[in-house]
Amino acid sequence: MLSRRALLAGGAAALGSTVVARQRTGASTPTSIEGAATATRPAVRLRRSGGLLFPMTPTPRCVVLNNFGDPRSGGRFHEGIDLLATLGQEVYAVAPGVLVSQANATASLSGNAWGHTADDGQYYFYAHLSAFADGLSVGDRVSRGQVIGYVGDTGNPGPGNHHLHFEVHPGGMRSAAVDPLPLLDISFACTIY
Repeated sequence: MLSRRALLAGGAAALGSTVVARQRTGASTPTSIEGAATATRPAVRLRRSGGLLFPMTPTPRCVVLNNFGDPRSGGRFHEGIDLLATLGQEVYAVAPGVLVSQANATASLSGNAWGHTADDGQYYFYAHLSAFADGLSVGDRVSRGQVIGYVGDTGNPGPGNHHLHFEVHPGGMRSAAVDPLPLLDISFACTIY
């Protein structure tokens, strides 16, 4: 079995995953996952319900790394969890609120990233995006399930290590992070390591 670190650092190929680039055709893309299944988006069964909305579409690939608190370089600790995916999978706002910060691809750790403060004061951070959803900027309101970006490998993951880094800070942006894993509704399509 591969370790969580090996999965993140290139183990995707060992799992037989294929990286599929998202083709942006200019056609309108869905902006919400709320509501019933459609002809193009089947219903997703959850491992549990009543939790926080899962922050990305679980298909075609979803591997959840239980790596909150793992040591990082410079004496840091991992303040979120990593959701391994294919390039371009949709990333969603997990709650209604406001986009309060944005980092671009040159940010050494996060790469393209959104900071999002929910209406209840909780802060969420979504990093390593390949792109931001069209038309969004800092200060914009977002709804639960609204597409805010697309999975990528910007920042420090290394080329081809496509994943979403996701953090939860219950007391707001400056508060300590908590482990998102027990808070999330996780699809049966996902594997947890």
